[in-house]
Amino acid sequence: IEEGIREVMSAIAHFPGTVDHILSEYTRVTTEGGRLSDVLSGYIDPDDGIAPPAEVPPPVEAKVAKADDDTDDDEAESSDDEEEAESGPDPVIAAQRFGAVADQMEITRKALKKHGRSNKAAIAELLALAELFMPIKLVPKQFEGLVERVRGALDRLRQQERAIMQLCVRDARMPRADFLRQFPSNEVDESWSDALAKGKSKYAEAIGRVQPDIIRCQQKLIALETETGLTIAEIKDIN
Repeated sequence: IEEGIREVMSAIAHFPGTVDHILSEYTRVTTEGGRLSDVLSGYIDPDDGIAPPAEVPPPVEAKVAKADDDTDDDEAESSDDEEEAESGPDPVIAAQRFGAVADQMEITRKALKKHGRSNKAAIAELLALAELFMPIKLVPKQFEGLVERVRGALDRLRQQERAIMQLCVRDARMPRADFLRQFPSNEVDESWSDALAKGKSKYAEAIGRVQPDIIRCQQKLIALETETGLTIAEIKDIN
């Protein structure tokens, strides 16, 4: 199950805005008096690069001898401290983790701006970002919110693709095999249906009749690309 969550987190990290959202949530709870446990519950794969807490040497017997009242007070304070420490993730480790993610996010942002998402250098930085982001075990509310962002984009994409297929296959009587062969990679090419309408196929005239509807669907896909900063192919790859 945890490996599956890691894979989903890795995919989420590639979707624009998701890592930024979690970083802003972390900043919010650490600067406005919130709780880390509102953002994360721990880590799926402990980071070997983070040093373990230093071992506390056992107390010397002579120094422990105190008045009963003082001992009771110390125990009460210790109990309070333990409860506070156990109430959520270690803030020091969280600062290290999120600091590393924020630094890599900035490097990734610059690589994407300079090279584009399909460039090898940008892909390498995205993978490095995913490696840092995916071990963070988000609380369900945060995790589901990010998944919904990605799922929502994919649902919108599929909705328009289905609509275009129905227009071509059901309404214009284009053979399904022809559609599945010709449509991929032409999702946002508004000249695609025009070429079909001007072709010599039996369904050319019918495609011409539904062409305005096909283009309207494609324009919604273009809007999705603009909104997400991803191509249709990249949205599918993230899924």
